[in-house]
Amino acid sequence: MSIHISVEPIQRKQHKEIIEEIQRQAKKAALKAIKQVLEAGLEAEVESQLGRKKGETRRISGQERKVDWGCGHCGCQDANQFLRDGHYRRNLETGWGHIQGLRVPMLECQHCGHDVICAFSMLEKYQRFWIDLEQDALFSSGLGQSLRSMVQRWSAQAESNVGLRALNERINQIEPLIQKMREQVIAPGPPIIQLDGIWVTIQRKGEKIKPDAKKRKRKQRTGKKEVILVALAFWEDGRREVLDWHIAPSEEHTHWEVLLNRLWRRGVQPEKGLKMSVRDGCGGLEEALAQVYGPSVLDQRCLFHKLHNVGTKVRSELKGKEQREERRQLMKDASEIYQAETASQAYLRLQAWAQQWQGRAPDTVATLKRDFEATVVFYQLDTITREWIRTTSLLERANRAFRTKFRQAVTFGSQIGAEVAVYLQVLRLHTHWTKDSWWEVSHDLPFALRELHP
Repeated sequence: MSIHISVEPIQRKQHKEIIEEIQRQAKKAALKAIKQVLEAGLEAEVESQLGRKKGETRRISGQERKVDWGCGHCGCQDANQFLRDGHYRRNLETGWGHIQGLRVPMLECQHCGHDVICAFSMLEKYQRFWIDLEQDALFSSGLGQSLRSMVQRWSAQAESNVGLRALNERINQIEPLIQKMREQVIAPGPPIIQLDGIWVTIQRKGEKIKPDAKKRKRKQRTGKKEVILVALAFWEDGRREVLDWHIAPSEEHTHWEVLLNRLWRRGVQPEKGLKMSVRDGCGGLEEALAQVYGPSVLDQRCLFHKLHNVGTKVRSELKGKEQREERRQLMKDASEIYQAETASQAYLRLQAWAQQWQGRAPDTVATLKRDFEATVVFYQLDTITREWIRTTSLLERANRAFRTKFRQAVTFGSQIGAEVAVYLQVLRLHTHWTKDSWWEVSHDLPFALRELHP
């Protein structure tokens, strides 16, 4: 195929017009070639099912040749009874653009004369969008792109309007993969888990009816703050993994217990290697850990949260710019307590620090001394890098990716939408940590879903 562009018109055109003309012709040529490839693939699938090429004589045999496809009327699955019956034409939206008049082969059953249901693996019946757009939606959503941005791009590629709902459905359809993940056993069990919560807004349907922009009656939606309880695990070799999460109305112990019990069933147990949990000062989480794990797992309070509370308190006691240097020195001395080699040295440093600052900032001293023993539990584990188990910083880094997506989304229209958004972010984080390709992982998701529901 050749493209003829005369020299004279090009000389008279502006640079922009030349580029646009080349782009139009390149797209036209590409779509023509893609259409031919798709049609060839459909014909190859028919040949595979029938066991004979186009034009080849049908075998008359008493031995049945059973295939996956079957007659929609009599249920016959004998390929020897199927004949080619021409084509029908359909349109298809792809990542390369709109393909018009795609020729799809048809088969007829010789038993009853009705159509054979051809379940093509590369093309679903009545499917408007091809799988590459589905893959693109998952890839882009995992990168934090908004639905509206993706809709604009899809509409431009398809040269027709693409609705937010159509796109959202293609993203949310992978929700069954989350349940599959939550049924998998975690082996080997992790020695450390970090636990924290992230607050987001999720829309809920109320009972009040309110007309929408098109005057249709719809149940009024209201945004409600809910928390995503997240569990991150890591192993001695440095491997990290977000094991699970749970969306709940609060951080009460009953909601944390749902997550912890699910982890227990998957193998996150002291008998299978769990040694320590790292958390902030949330009382509900403390109660849940005691309920599920008891004293068999060490409970480490995050140093960052403890020092943050100390910093908040000292700003209320040593106020003003004139005491800024004192505040800095106090915080520097407080952080050096946790640089001690042993827990006993940390206690000695705490005592000296308290004596030094007791007169100037008594409430600040009391804040650090309160539950101090819970912040030095990490000294009891010598085989794991201290920086990993003193704070929830590893989980905080993971939470940044979640917050980026949540800020972009502003609010989630449903529980499923929030669950899938978290799942995609978790998968993307895992690919980053393991140096895999997010492009490949996201493009495999539709196939994983089809394997789950063939």
